[in-house]
Amino acid sequence: MGKADDILNISQGNKLAWIGDGKPQQRQKDDFYPTPPEGTYPLLQREKFEGEIWECACGDGAISKILTEEKYNVYSSDLIDRGYGDTGIDFLKSNRKTDNIITNPPFKLAIDFAYHACQLANKKVAMFARINFLEGVARGKMFKLTPLKNVYVFSRRITFTNPDSKKKSHGGGMLAFAWFVWESGYQGKPTIDWIWFVIVAKKKIEGLFEPNKRKKRKGKYKKKMPANFKKPVGQGKPR
Repeated sequence: MGKADDILNISQGNKLAWIGDGKPQQRQKDDFYPTPPEGTYPLLQREKFEGEIWECACGDGAISKILTEEKYNVYSSDLIDRGYGDTGIDFLKSNRKTDNIITNPPFKLAIDFAYHACQLANKKVAMFARINFLEGVARGKMFKLTPLKNVYVFSRRITFTNPDSKKKSHGGGMLAFAWFVWESGYQGKPTIDWIWFVIVAKKKIEGLFEPNKRKKRKGKYKKKMPANFKKPVGQGKPR
């Protein structure tokens, strides 16, 4: 399967023909951006998932661990070994069926992941991606074949921290993200809603969002003037 962004043709039978070099794309290290907790909890508060959930690009388990914590039946896999789940599994070559798929794929392969996930999941697919996943001719054709049901846009941008760093992630990143949700059999227009994740995530993650620590000034700030200073005439307070 080649990259879907090369050319996306609609063939008979409402199937997609992927035209490219025919070689699977190896994910690069730079594509590894673990989803912070404040990115996952809001989805679970808005969508219900019944049956198994497959996290097919699990990385270090950032999403899978939260799903497991919330008592979901989770299967985790990845092409690259990052210390979590079954590794060496190329999702784009897999024919494994499941009930639901929740994942944050490499953005350059997002369209490939989205369409393939919709073929394998019997119920729902939820994909975490940049908001500009909505644009583009190739993706526009895909949305006609596999209509989105819900799009949840993060009102505040998310910061992705280095997985080796112990620092907490805070809002204020450079890119806008959203959850894109497909449901099997759905036909219609997508519903768009917004996630005020600063408020939502606070209930789940203690200490994640710290208030701005600004010192309040007591009284009006006054600049010290020399003892012999005299105010110029006509520059007093207006009457």
